[in-house]
Amino acid sequence: MIRNTVTSIAQEIYEEMGEPDDFSIAAIAAWVRRNIGGLNNSLNTSFSIDSQTLEITPNLTDAEKYIFKKMYSIYFFDIKIKSTGSLAINDYVSIKDDIGTVQKLNKNEVLKSFYNIRQQEYKELKDSIYKYSLNASSPLQVAGDDTFPGSYRSERDALYYIRSIYNA
Repeated sequence: MIRNTVTSIAQEIYEEMGEPDDFSIAAIAAWVRRNIGGLNNSLNTSFSIDSQTLEITPNLTDAEKYIFKKMYSIYFFDIKIKSTGSLAINDYVSIKDDIGTVQKLNKNEVLKSFYNIRQQEYKELKDSIYKYSLNASSPLQVAGDDTFPGSYRSERDALYYIRSIYNA
């Protein structure tokens, strides 16, 4: 099994986010180390950061790594929303006169786009956590013998047989 180091996870996140100029692999690696508890809370796991190597122990599975990446993606878009929202919002998109045209990016539309992407990422995160939890769970109890064949002759007798089992 290939070891999922914090740096390799950060590198994957950085590349999947399109190598943004305002984030670095080192900053993402620091985020990964700081937010291992959030992954534990979401998945009911017990990962930790080794104090000697500063790596995640035990290794993450592909599903756990995917969920961690989604968590970072939400963080990334939260930062984008905050930085876009703090800028002065312009009421105009373009101005024309006889000499030329000036167009400005409507920051409200940019903010809406970031928010919609963040909502989609959040939905995918919740779905992934649900599926992970469903696959990780096992039944608490298995009762009865499902291999015991019923003895009945017709559909009406089958209904009587089922009722007689539960009413016994």
